[in-house]
Amino acid sequence: MNTITDLFRNALGKGRFLLPRQVVVQGNIEATIPGRIDGNVKGDVKTEGLLVIGPQANIKGNVYATDLVTYGKIYGDIYITNKAVISNVAYIKGDVNALILEVKEGAVIEGAIRKSLAARRGPEPEKTEEDDAAIPVKDAPPDEEVASWF
Repeated sequence: MNTITDLFRNALGKGRFLLPRQVVVQGNIEATIPGRIDGNVKGDVKTEGLLVIGPQANIKGNVYATDLVTYGKIYGDIYITNKAVISNVAYIKGDVNALILEVKEGAVIEGAIRKSLAARRGPEPEKTEEDDAAIPVKDAPPDEEVASWF
């Protein structure tokens, strides 16, 4: 079983990216490799594998990854297909969706926590008026009464 320390040590091996704290990215990040973010991102972050968010990092957007270890601040929803570890100094303002969630004492999460397969798919697309128009609505016959619990 991997500990947080093992995950942290392995985060900067060969074939991984690093975004230093002196860097600000305005736009989405999409990577097919795991990595670490210590800087600021104003946009969504999508990675495969482990994503480590350092203590100086700020992300203003949604985060999608296989595994997550966060020490920084995330202002957006999180979608993790496997395990998310929220450290004792992390701050999250958004919903957390993960199959496995480990929250350390002292972590702050302002949002809902969900353990579901929805993390694999990401957010559901918003319904439009056209979608509603395509679904026919049947009216109940006037002679039937609506059942009530009271």
